[in-house]
Amino acid sequence: MTPRGGWRLLTLLVAALGCTRTTELANVSVASCTPPGPPIHLGGTTNAACAGVIAARTARYALCSCTDLFIPGDLIVGGLVGPGRAPPRSGGGFGAGGSAGQSPWPAGHPVDGLLPQMFYAAVGTDGNFQTGGHGDVPGSLVVAGTGDVKIGTQGHVLGNAHIAGNLLPSTGYWISGDAYVAGNAAGAISVAGTLHTSSGSLVDPSVMARASVRETVMVTPPCNCEAGPAFDIGAAVEARRNKNANAQLELSPGILADVQSPTTLDLACGEYYLDNIRSGADGAIDLRIHGHVGIFVGGDVRLGNIFTVTLADDADDATLDLVVAGSVYTGRSFGSPSDPDGVRLWVGSTTVYLPAQTQFGAFVYAPYALFSAGSQLSFTGSLFVRTVTVADNLFLGSDPDVNQAGAECGVDPPDPVK
Repeated sequence: MTPRGGWRLLTLLVAALGCTRTTELANVSVASCTPPGPPIHLGGTTNAACAGVIAARTARYALCSCTDLFIPGDLIVGGLVGPGRAPPRSGGGFGAGGSAGQSPWPAGHPVDGLLPQMFYAAVGTDGNFQTGGHGDVPGSLVVAGTGDVKIGTQGHVLGNAHIAGNLLPSTGYWISGDAYVAGNAAGAISVAGTLHTSSGSLVDPSVMARASVRETVMVTPPCNCEAGPAFDIGAAVEARRNKNANAQLELSPGILADVQSPTTLDLACGEYYLDNIRSGADGAIDLRIHGHVGIFVGGDVRLGNIFTVTLADDADDATLDLVVAGSVYTGRSFGSPSDPDGVRLWVGSTTVYLPAQTQFGAFVYAPYALFSAGSQLSFTGSLFVRTVTVADNLFLGSDPDVNQAGAECGVDPPDPVK
């Protein structure tokens, strides 16, 4: 086992008899950074460029999609709260009169709008929104596209619903807060608060609300993707090509370029540059992170095996910012599913691909990327992407701690989505 503070890169070779032989690949001297070290900055040196500040701002939504968001099966979003920080549980829709099924909301909390806002997890899209199955959101739902919003079976919005088009769920749809609908509303919709509709909207008699108001309804694109990315990911990576902390660990930029056996890499706080990260079917990678660590990758990340991030317990503020100029192709496990707010993946290219049955734990900012996954995806973290495509269901366990990440640079968290 790698000693704390040793900052060693080890390749673990498991022999047929179960023995483990350790080969040291990096000749490590004394680390010049004491954890947690300075926070990582992206595209500048001010607080506005602090990685934690950008993450907190862009993770106001558990899921934000720049274009249309179509989920063929269920979309069930839950907050990670309490010991163990378990991901959301699959199950049927629920609410007043809803069908039986396991709730994705945190255990012990009602689903009538009383959940503390710190646990809210909003979903937003600058485009249109449809699901083939359930649509459960433990926060507000914001849809800026003017197409029909359709929920295949049942759904529940714990916060407010802001809909620029028509709201046309197939069966029961419960909104615990207010509903703002610019188009028509029809179906078994129940609004615990006030239903706000435009003057020309048609509201079917099946729609029930505590109160109704006619007014101009406008929905601002929640992800604001037309404004451009939060920072230039490619430029941030290129800036570290010749200005980095590699020399502290005698770390070659190609040291993870061809990982073919289990490999553990301990990293002290600092910013490091790698040409790319590639692993074969036997090349499991474990990054052990001590303090604030940034890894800037000039090419792609292509993984044939698991990629585990261990946030060291000798530094409570340990974080990893993995900034990739290219695309990302994961193995069956990526990041830190039990502590996703400490792993932040920034992708500058057009692809983030996860195979079937992947366990994934990270905040992802990939404004140009198609985030695609096979069946049975287990996801904890937050997504800010161009769009999402999944084979069936998307169960997303959102970590509210990422909204506090600006504290790394002394910045208060952003206001929650209302």
